[in-house]
Amino acid sequence: MYPILFLTLLLSGCSSYLTSSENISKTKNSYDKILVVGRSKDRTARIKFENSVVAQLKEKGVEGIASHTVKSLININQQYSDSQMVTLKKSLLSKGYDGAIVTNLIDTEQYTDVIPGNSSTAYIPARAGRFGRYLTYYPVTTWEPDELKSGTKYILESSLYRLAEDSGENLQWVGRFEVKDPSSLEKTVSLYAKDLTNALVKSNIAE
Repeated sequence: MYPILFLTLLLSGCSSYLTSSENISKTKNSYDKILVVGRSKDRTARIKFENSVVAQLKEKGVEGIASHTVKSLININQQYSDSQMVTLKKSLLSKGYDGAIVTNLIDTEQYTDVIPGNSSTAYIPARAGRFGRYLTYYPVTTWEPDELKSGTKYILESSLYRLAEDSGENLQWVGRFEVKDPSSLEKTVSLYAKDLTNALVKSNIAE
């Protein structure tokens, strides 16, 4: 279910934002070509997401290739065994890829936010003096109660892998994002892609 839902909810829109960023490798590396993978069976959603990340990487001076443009290279919905992963890694390296960014939906949660109420004060004239001029005023304060907003929160995870043959641990960086009640397609995809690439360049990818 999750691979299908992941990009569908992203393309529905809403504000998405980074909640955690961990540089596993503790280093920054340069990359010649990064494969961008959004795991979803919804092809239209996958294309929009991957293209947005590729565009953001390009703005940072990093070449990214959307996985949907290289169909025979990787099956995004397949669970690879260890031996298959070794074969896949060699295949990617032989085609010039030295990095891969993979994004998945990992969990959903119900949430309730408290939106604080407001107060406002107006000054009302108490009585009028000669010639219609008011002599005194008294304050009147009105209160708006707190508002409860409930909905569904989607937790997504993006990971950067370094494919270079001399690298020990392939996993370089992991970031988690939260999207609440998505509702606007282009805005959410753009914001997620921007948050993702900014975090990567800040902590792990050398421009």
